[in-house]
Amino acid sequence: MLPFITPIIAAIASIGRSWLDIRKVKAEGKISITQAKIQSKIKRYEQIGEMDITAMKGMQFSWKDEFLTILLSIPMVMCFVPVLADFALQGFAILTQTPEWYRWCFMGVVTATFGLRTWTGWKK
Repeated sequence: MLPFITPIIAAIASIGRSWLDIRKVKAEGKISITQAKIQSKIKRYEQIGEMDITAMKGMQFSWKDEFLTILLSIPMVMCFVPVLADFALQGFAILTQTPEWYRWCFMGVVTATFGLRTWTGWKK
C-alpha cells in the first residue's frame, strides 16, 4: 500500500481521540457543577430544618404566638358583632393613616413570630 496513508490515518485518529477526551472532560465538568448545586441545595434545606428545630425549642415556653393570634382575631370577631362592627372598620380606616414604616414593622413582627418562610411562600 501507500506508505504515507498510515501516518495520516494515525494523525486523524489522534485528533479524534483528543476531541473525544475534550468532550468527556467538559461533560464531567458539567456533571460536577450540577452535583455541587444539588449538594448546596441539600445543605441549605438541612440548615433551614435545623433553624426550625431551634426556633421551635425557643418558642416552647413563649406566649407571643397566642398573644398575636388573639390580637389579630379581635377585629374579625368584632365584625360579627353588629354593635362593634363599625368600630372595627373605623380602626382599619385609622390604621391606613399610620406611617408605612409602622405597618411594615408590625408585619415583620407577625412574620417573625409565625415563620418567615411562610411569608416568602406567599410571594410564589
